[in-house]
Parts: sequence; structure tokens; C-alpha cells
Amino acid sequence: MKFTERSEIDIERWNALVAKEQHVLLFSYSWYLDAVAENWCILVDDNYTKGIALPYTKRMGVEILYVPIFSRSSQFIGTYTNNDVALIKQRFRAIELATTTNMFNSQTTRVHQTITNFEHRKLSSQAKRSLKKAVNSGVSVTDNDSFAGIMTAIEQELQGKFKGVDAERISGLKKLFQSAQKEGCLKVFEVSDGEETGGIVCLVDESQILYLKGACPDSLKKKGGMYFALNVAIEFAQKNGLKFDFGGSNVKGVQRFNKNLGGVDQPYFFYESNKAPVWFRLARKFKNRLNR
Repeated sequence: MKFTERSEIDIERWNALVAKEQHVLLFSYSWYLDAVAENWCILVDDNYTKGIALPYTKRMGVEILYVPIFSRSSQFIGTYTNNDVALIKQRFRAIELATTTNMFNSQTTRVHQTITNFEHRKLSSQAKRSLKKAVNSGVSVTDNDSFAGIMTAIEQELQGKFKGVDAERISGLKKLFQSAQKEGCLKVFEVSDGEETGGIVCLVDESQILYLKGACPDSLKKKGGMYFALNVAIEFAQKNGLKFDFGGSNVKGVQRFNKNLGGVDQPYFFYESNKAPVWFRLARKFKNRLNR
């Protein structure tokens, strides 16, 4: 196993390896990481039969494994060994990484929501009321592969409201949408009441539909627009035999929204370790205090 930097990766072989994984995460594809990660490399064997994509940032010359914004976790493709984990820890002295399996023996478990068994899907009373309100208000949803119509709503929703989301990150999100569009896996559910427009952007492959990002103007949101758009996307997944993945958020309100629509908790794991030089740890601790 060896580390291969982005510029040296055989992209065709890497994406082919990712595509072979039965329960693949779209976050591992090169076009996804190119859009959202500051830097990334892979730990892979010579024949590209197993490996993991590792997004990292650099601060004061120290490499930090991290979870890029608009992503959720990293996934080891194939079977990892203790030696693979040791190699990652040896190179990256500072790690703040989420993984699909508990490869780092982490004590921190996070959850995201999915729907796989549609027969047992249950809507909350809140979701039922919102969907009924949307229908009674004349709200409609159309699906296509163009995100242009709802990008303004998404920008207004994100900019200035979420920590770390600036013009550069929004530009990366647009790049991700464009890359997904080029790959033929972009699916947009546009919601409208005839006056305002919003909607959600999803990624689709042969086994799943992943909710990536969405937004509605407040007036449309009050009419149940977001519930309606997500519900149509979920019904699309059910009709086509796909798993529905709500993405990932640690915000309790967002998780509650997902569960209102029938989402079920699925665990993943967060590992944090800082064995960087003392001066770096002190500087980072001081910066974190300033940002509170």
C-alpha cells in the first residue's frame, strides 16, 4: 500500500474501483473530491484493488485529515488491515476524519438517515400536514438535470448562515453540481408555487439517490415546499428500486426533519487525534477559542 497524491492518481482506475464497491459512497469519486476537498490523496495498492481516499488540508505546514464541507465520510474500498490504519496515522499527525466503518476504533459514533425499506416508512404528523398544505397551496415539483433554476435560493440559504460557508465553498458546490451533471448523475427536483422557486439537488447512481443540498424561499417553505420536494425525491427512489440517502448533518433539527419523512438512523464514526507538534496544538487551540 502506498500514498498517491491527486496529480499522480490513475483516475480511471480509481473511479473504476469505487464503482465496483457494492455499497459505495459517492463521496469517494475523484470528481466529487476535486470539487470539495482542499487536497486529497489515496492510500492504494499497486493494482488498485483496495484503498481509501483521504481529503486533507494544510495549516502552518501540518497536514490534517478532515471531512470537507458538503461531504460526510470516507470509505475504505475493499478490506483494510491494521497496517493500512497504521500508515495513515503515521503520515497524518492530526486527524479529524469520519469513516463508514470503525477502522480507527473511535469512541464517537454519528448518525445519518436513509430509507431502504419503503414498506415500513412512516411519516410524522408534521410531515403529513406539510405535504397536505403544499398540495392545497398549488405547489408543484418537476424533476430535471439542471440546477440553474434553484441555485439562487441555495446561495441565499447558505451564505452568511453557516460557519465555513463562504463564496469559495459555494463555488466548490457549483463545481460539484457541474461535475455530477457531466457524469450524468445529477437529479434536480424543482419546487414552485407559481411565484417563488426552490428545490433540492440530488446525485443518483444504480443503487441510490443522495440528497446533496436544497433550499426554498421562506414563503414557499411555509407552504411545505421542502417537505414536498423531498417527498417526491423519495417516491422517485422507491419507484426505481433505489435507497434514499438524506446526506449527513449533525444538526438535530435537520435530523428530525429527515426522520419526519421516514428516515432511519445509520451509524458512522468520527475519529479525532492530534499528535502534531506542541506549538501547532497550542496555536490551533487558541484559534478555536477565538472562533467560538
